[in-house]
Amino acid sequence: MQKHCKKILGAPMPTAALLAALAAVACEDHGHDDDHDHDHENEVISRVELTFTPTAGGAPLVFAFDDPDGDGGASGTAERIELASGVEYTLAVRFQNSLVDPPEDITAEIEAEAEDHFVFVVGDVAGPGSSPPTALVTHAYADVESDYGTNAVGEDLPVGLVNTITGNTAGTGKFRLILRHLPEVNEQPQKTGELPADLAAGRDLPGSVDADVSFDLVVS
Repeated sequence: MQKHCKKILGAPMPTAALLAALAAVACEDHGHDDDHDHDHENEVISRVELTFTPTAGGAPLVFAFDDPDGDGGASGTAERIELASGVEYTLAVRFQNSLVDPPEDITAEIEAEAEDHFVFVVGDVAGPGSSPPTALVTHAYADVESDYGTNAVGEDLPVGLVNTITGNTAGTGKFRLILRHLPEVNEQPQKTGELPADLAAGRDLPGSVDADVSFDLVVS
């Protein structure tokens, strides 16, 4: 049995307990099945860009996480997300590797491998992957795998590159986004429709983490 530590680029978390939790996610102990998955490498992602566009009209709001020197250097920085209560937004998520020249758009790779990727939105967010006692915003998926190509395996599941976010209650909190890589193992899909509920319930998820970033969130 081999232990594989996956590279994760993300914003620093506020407590030692959360750092330990992220480390547990990052270094996953894989059994024999992992030997069948060497062709599926994790993406290198140094920038995550979130664009919130009001569905009723208005200028888009763009907030980004950047880690320009990559893993092992200075910590990445995340801009504060500022949304309005009572407003519905379409959230488009983009991923980039800015450590190469020219920068590489990882979003296109995720679209091409939509059945192997799942974006989860958690934090002070009510939605499929998170159910806090109080939530500043509500999240719903607004895309499915067939939006990006043929749905070849199983259900036509969400991907999470396009979402609907609604401002609920004024306040401050966290908005956390996790991109998980879920390639087939032994010709069996790891990505299922139950994964958001499993995450909300605190259960372990299959696959590995491509990106895990946290933003400060303000709703006014």
